[in-house]
Amino acid sequence: MKLTLLGIWGPFPIGGGGCSSYLVDDGDTKILLDCGSGALSKLRDLYQDSLSLDAIVLSHMHADHACEIDLFRYMLEFGQLKAPLKVFSPETDRLQYPVFDAEKSFDGMQISVGSLTLRFTAVRHAVPTMGVRITDADGHSLFYTGDTGWFEGLIDAVSGSDLLLADACLRDESNEKALRNHMTVAQVLSLRQQADCKAAILTHLFSDGAPYPPLIDRHAQYAVEGTVYVI
Repeated sequence: MKLTLLGIWGPFPIGGGGCSSYLVDDGDTKILLDCGSGALSKLRDLYQDSLSLDAIVLSHMHADHACEIDLFRYMLEFGQLKAPLKVFSPETDRLQYPVFDAEKSFDGMQISVGSLTLRFTAVRHAVPTMGVRITDADGHSLFYTGDTGWFEGLIDAVSGSDLLLADACLRDESNEKALRNHMTVAQVLSLRQQADCKAAILTHLFSDGAPYPPLIDRHAQYAVEGTVYVI
């Protein structure tokens, strides 16, 4: 199973960058996690005319995670992708089109897509939001938090993941209001250690140009667009 970082910024990108979007590729199975700005363009750069998807998983419907879902609808309607395309989301009102096979995700939901198993966990955010654990046939797993503040139960949900892809929007705890909806760098590092994840990628980075603190955990990295990880 491979993970490609397409877009890593939130709530808006840097010039030339994209908002939250990640491709999980397991041979013949391809799942897109979120489709923030730039997702479709970057996918087409990767696959040219051979782009195919088995599903899109939307963690939630905020624009920096879902704003390009209608561009995928247009591609489907013009026959550039195979329809209907499975889309999982905690809210499905915007997905009621014949080219989408929309299914509402919920806490504890488990489903198979091709060679991959998905298990959803409700996380803490301003709107209904689902984190997701993706596991391949060999038992390797990725946990994507979507956007979330720290909450009781997060460690158990993430526990034992080979790779933690986590919201680390906040550099520190200075913004008390934002802490309800996003994690700090220190919280993500603590989560990786307490949940015994082999590695962590800190993503959903705030694009105001200020530096993020150096990482003190050699098993953690800041997200860089275009990076590919083998899980």
